[in-house]
Amino acid sequence: MKQLPLIPKTHLACGGSLNNTRQEKRVLSSRRPIQLVLKSKASTDLFKSRLIIKNLTSIYAKKFGIKVYASSVQRDHVHFVIKIPDRGSYSAFIRTLTGMIARRLGRGLFIMRPFTRIGTWGRDFRNMLDYLFRNDMEVFKIWTYKPRRSRAGPT
Repeated sequence: MKQLPLIPKTHLACGGSLNNTRQEKRVLSSRRPIQLVLKSKASTDLFKSRLIIKNLTSIYAKKFGIKVYASSVQRDHVHFVIKIPDRGSYSAFIRTLTGMIARRLGRGLFIMRPFTRIGTWGRDFRNMLDYLFRNDMEVFKIWTYKPRRSRAGPT
Protein backbone atom coordinates (compact mmCIF):
# COMPACT_ATOMS: atom_id res chain seq x y z
CA MET A 1 0.00 0.00 0.00
CA LYS A 2 1.37 3.40 -0.98
CA GLN A 3 1.40 6.24 1.54
CA LEU A 4 -0.37 9.40 0.44
CA PRO A 5 1.78 12.54 0.56
CA LEU A 6 0.76 15.31 2.94
CA ILE A 7 2.18 18.03 0.72
CA PRO A 8 1.05 17.90 -2.91
CA LYS A 9 3.83 17.51 -5.46
CA THR A 10 4.43 20.70 -7.46
CA HIS A 11 4.49 20.46 -11.22
CA LEU A 12 7.75 21.84 -12.54
CA ALA A 13 6.44 22.56 -16.04
CA CYS A 14 4.00 25.28 -17.05
CA GLY A 15 2.58 26.85 -20.21
CA GLY A 16 2.82 25.74 -23.81
CA SER A 17 0.38 22.98 -24.70
CA LEU A 18 -0.05 21.90 -21.07
CA ASN A 19 -3.50 22.47 -19.64
CA ASN A 20 -2.42 24.86 -16.90
CA THR A 21 -4.98 27.47 -16.02
CA ARG A 22 -4.01 31.11 -16.00
CA GLN A 23 -5.10 31.45 -12.37
CA GLU A 24 -2.09 29.42 -11.25
CA LYS A 25 1.21 31.21 -10.79
CA ARG A 26 3.91 30.03 -13.15
CA VAL A 27 6.44 27.85 -11.34
CA LEU A 28 9.81 29.63 -11.49
CA SER A 29 13.08 29.31 -9.61
CA SER A 30 15.91 31.78 -9.25
CA ARG A 31 18.29 29.05 -8.08
CA ARG A 32 17.81 26.39 -10.74
CA PRO A 33 18.09 26.33 -14.56
CA ILE A 34 14.92 26.83 -16.59
CA GLN A 35 14.12 25.41 -20.00
CA LEU A 36 12.08 27.97 -21.94
CA VAL A 37 10.30 27.30 -25.27
CA LEU A 38 8.55 29.92 -27.43
CA LYS A 39 6.26 28.34 -30.04
CA SER A 40 5.32 30.27 -33.19
CA LYS A 41 2.93 29.77 -36.09
CA ALA A 42 3.94 27.00 -38.48
CA SER A 43 3.78 29.42 -41.41
CA THR A 44 6.62 31.54 -39.98
CA ASP A 45 10.18 30.26 -40.43
CA LEU A 46 12.08 31.53 -37.39
CA PHE A 47 15.26 29.78 -38.53
CA LYS A 48 15.72 32.33 -41.34
CA SER A 49 15.65 35.11 -38.72
CA ARG A 50 17.89 33.38 -36.16
CA LEU A 51 20.46 36.18 -36.06
CA ILE A 52 17.78 38.76 -35.23
CA ILE A 53 16.41 36.51 -32.47
CA LYS A 54 19.86 35.78 -31.02
CA ASN A 55 20.79 39.49 -31.01
CA LEU A 56 17.51 40.53 -29.36
CA THR A 57 17.93 37.76 -26.78
CA SER A 58 21.43 38.85 -25.82
CA ILE A 59 20.40 42.52 -25.57
CA TYR A 60 17.40 41.92 -23.33
CA ALA A 61 19.01 39.15 -21.28
CA LYS A 62 21.78 41.57 -20.35
CA LYS A 63 19.27 44.33 -19.62
CA PHE A 64 17.16 42.18 -17.25
CA GLY A 65 19.97 40.14 -15.68
CA ILE A 66 19.01 36.82 -17.28
CA LYS A 67 21.83 34.29 -17.74
CA VAL A 68 21.38 32.44 -21.07
CA TYR A 69 23.31 29.16 -21.04
CA ALA A 70 22.16 28.00 -24.48
CA SER A 71 19.64 28.82 -27.16
CA SER A 72 18.45 27.09 -30.29
CA VAL A 73 16.28 28.64 -33.00
CA GLN A 74 14.19 26.09 -34.89
CA ARG A 75 11.78 26.60 -37.76
CA ASP A 76 8.67 27.01 -35.57
CA HIS A 77 10.00 27.41 -32.02
CA VAL A 78 12.90 28.73 -29.98
CA HIS A 79 14.56 26.88 -27.07
CA PHE A 80 16.48 28.52 -24.23
CA VAL A 81 18.21 27.29 -21.10
CA ILE A 82 18.28 30.25 -18.72
CA LYS A 83 18.70 31.26 -15.10
CA ILE A 84 16.68 34.16 -13.75
CA PRO A 85 17.38 36.49 -10.80
CA ASP A 86 13.69 36.87 -9.83
CA ARG A 87 10.11 36.59 -11.08
CA GLY A 88 9.88 40.26 -12.06
CA SER A 89 12.98 40.07 -14.23
CA TYR A 90 11.64 36.96 -15.98
CA SER A 91 8.30 38.63 -16.61
CA ALA A 92 9.88 41.79 -18.02
CA PHE A 93 12.35 39.76 -20.12
CA ILE A 94 9.76 37.47 -21.70
CA ARG A 95 7.31 40.32 -22.36
CA THR A 96 9.98 42.48 -23.97
CA LEU A 97 11.68 39.70 -25.95
CA THR A 98 8.48 38.27 -27.43
CA GLY A 99 7.19 41.76 -28.18
CA MET A 100 10.36 42.81 -29.97
CA ILE A 101 10.57 39.56 -31.95
CA ALA A 102 6.92 39.95 -32.97
CA ARG A 103 7.55 43.58 -33.92
CA ARG A 104 10.42 42.55 -36.19
CA LEU A 105 8.89 39.38 -37.68
CA GLY A 106 5.15 40.02 -37.66
CA ARG A 107 2.21 40.46 -35.36
CA GLY A 108 0.53 37.40 -33.86
CA LEU A 109 3.71 35.37 -34.20
CA PHE A 110 3.52 33.32 -30.99
CA ILE A 111 0.57 30.95 -30.70
CA MET A 112 1.00 29.62 -27.15
CA ARG A 113 2.09 30.91 -23.80
CA PRO A 114 5.80 30.33 -23.14
CA PHE A 115 6.59 26.82 -21.89
CA THR A 116 8.90 26.67 -18.88
CA ARG A 117 10.34 23.68 -17.05
CA ILE A 118 12.44 23.90 -13.91
CA GLY A 119 15.50 21.69 -14.13
CA THR A 120 18.14 20.59 -11.68
CA TRP A 121 21.87 21.09 -11.77
CA GLY A 122 24.01 18.17 -12.87
CA ARG A 123 22.63 15.49 -15.16
CA ASP A 124 19.36 17.28 -15.95
CA PHE A 125 21.21 20.50 -16.86
CA ARG A 126 23.59 18.59 -19.15
CA ASN A 127 20.60 16.83 -20.75
CA MET A 128 18.96 20.20 -21.46
CA LEU A 129 22.15 21.49 -23.12
CA ASP A 130 22.58 18.24 -25.09
CA TYR A 131 18.96 18.47 -26.29
CA LEU A 132 19.53 22.00 -27.61
CA PHE A 133 22.78 20.90 -29.27
CA ARG A 134 20.97 17.96 -30.92
CA ASN A 135 18.24 20.32 -32.17
CA ASP A 136 20.88 22.63 -33.66
CA MET A 137 22.59 19.74 -35.44
CA GLU A 138 19.26 18.62 -36.90
CA VAL A 139 18.12 22.07 -38.03
CA PHE A 140 21.47 22.67 -39.76
CA LYS A 141 21.07 19.18 -41.35
CA ILE A 142 24.36 17.91 -39.92
CA TRP A 143 22.52 15.04 -38.22
CA THR A 144 19.36 13.37 -39.46
CA TYR A 145 16.18 14.08 -37.52
CA LYS A 146 15.15 11.39 -35.02
CA PRO A 147 11.60 11.61 -33.68
CA ARG A 148 11.56 11.83 -29.88
CA ARG A 149 9.20 9.94 -27.66
CA SER A 150 6.78 12.10 -25.77
CA ARG A 151 7.37 12.27 -22.02
CA ALA A 152 4.02 13.87 -21.37
CA GLY A 153 1.51 11.58 -19.82
CA PRO A 154 -1.10 11.41 -17.13
CA THR A 155 0.08 12.84 -13.85
